[in-house]
Amino acid sequence: MYDKTPVYPHHADLFWAYEPYKTIYVLQRILTTLFLVPCWIVYYGIMPRNRRPRPSWSLYQIVVVKFMKRISKVVEVAGVTWGTRDPTLEPEQVKLKETRFEWAPPLPKDLRTGFVHDEHVECKPVGMYVWPKDPHPSVLARKAAKSATEKATVPAPQPAKDGDDPEGAPADAPPRLIGVYLHGGGYCHYSAHESSGTSRVPRRLINDGYFQEIYAVEYRLLQHAPVPGALQDAAAVYAHLVLNELGAKKGEDGRYYIPEPSRRDKTHPPAEADEIPKGRHRTKIVLIGDSAGGNLVLALARWIRDEARLPPPDAMLLLSPSCDPSHTLPQVPASRRPRPHEETDYLLDTPEPRALLQRTFLGHHPPEFVYSPYISPSSEWVLSVFHGPAGLEDLQTVADIRQGNDTRAWREGPGEVAAHPNAIAAGPSDVAVGRTACTNPYIRDPSGQGLFTNFPRTLVVVGDAERLEREVLALERGMERDGVRVRMVWAKDGCHDLLILAYWDEKVREGIWREIARWVREIEAEP
Repeated sequence: MYDKTPVYPHHADLFWAYEPYKTIYVLQRILTTLFLVPCWIVYYGIMPRNRRPRPSWSLYQIVVVKFMKRISKVVEVAGVTWGTRDPTLEPEQVKLKETRFEWAPPLPKDLRTGFVHDEHVECKPVGMYVWPKDPHPSVLARKAAKSATEKATVPAPQPAKDGDDPEGAPADAPPRLIGVYLHGGGYCHYSAHESSGTSRVPRRLINDGYFQEIYAVEYRLLQHAPVPGALQDAAAVYAHLVLNELGAKKGEDGRYYIPEPSRRDKTHPPAEADEIPKGRHRTKIVLIGDSAGGNLVLALARWIRDEARLPPPDAMLLLSPSCDPSHTLPQVPASRRPRPHEETDYLLDTPEPRALLQRTFLGHHPPEFVYSPYISPSSEWVLSVFHGPAGLEDLQTVADIRQGNDTRAWREGPGEVAAHPNAIAAGPSDVAVGRTACTNPYIRDPSGQGLFTNFPRTLVVVGDAERLEREVLALERGMERDGVRVRMVWAKDGCHDLLILAYWDEKVREGIWREIARWVREIEAEP
């Protein structure tokens, strides 16, 4: 795990990030942790189960969480990064066994608007690891047809008849599902490479046949670009899929429209009723993200909605999403509210290192920028501005959840899309006036909509023993208030992002995968 790369700018103020102190700290931390493993096994082996962090936990689970927690301290204090890659370099294709690597061009200039526009951060090509390695026959046929059309000097083929599927699928075939996967790691760890631990998520989704393709985005971590670099990369991949895979065409109003399957040869935008194809054979895009990747998924969905230039995704799958990074900055009020479940999760709140990471992540922006809905959508300040006093109630852990009652099994919103009465207008004079004790020009919605209005249907997975429990619960309830079709799956006694761990209680994990499968089938069945 030792990282030989040079000290990154955000590590400059960390004493243990410099050699030889870095080596000394890492070695002593690893050795003492290995020494503690048998001590934990003996201690919790002879103690009654009610003395364990969670009574249902096995000795293996206890060791996993405690071991990762101590190693996470190395990551934060000594500035060690885990499993990262240079996003500008292409991997050796021959070494890829499950994926193929492709490049997406930089975000088109006409789409560089809103939050992704930043004079200090340049849009660049983005690497993608595409699951599976061998494309589906329909994908090859579509690409061959596109290539032939581009080279031909004769008019394009006639459109298919109504009811015919352009890819030759049966009339009752389900739609083709494409996933855009954004990995976690606090914006400074892991990679989209198939060897990364986070790749357990797209691997399972592909192997179980939930998706036909998943594009894992090798977005720039904060070591390479601050905000909005990661969002620029995610938006570039999404735009690439919409324009090239779905065949979206630009209309006279500057927006991109996906044509009906029977109209794919036409260049004019479809009528308003046909903006989003209703046929079962249209390709559907699902945004998938775990931890910090979930935070990036929320930002991408918000940018697509706010700018209204690209067709929206069909759904979002959020696995232990990070929804309130604002608590990591000591300069802002949110840092005074400690996160729950310190003893049952491996996530840390080491003040100085986390603050340095966030300051690097924010780049040239001031600390108050962390309260932007693009970064901390379920923070106390943002919720109070958009949802009033009721939004603050969502930050309190519900007693039923603490006691482990089964009231948490499912929650799903009404699915009605309507502007929230507390939506903030774009004008700076309207920002936060009369709704919070302090004003912040970054807590605003340029589209004038609610905090989550018009977001796609969402499935949220969270453990009831993880440190992000409160902010994820606040996210779900905020989405419900704004009419999003949101559903929660609770992992009983689960720590943070347990689907990427090499080992956990398989009964719990299999239960989560079953609910994900059920949700995916619902998406397929929708017209």
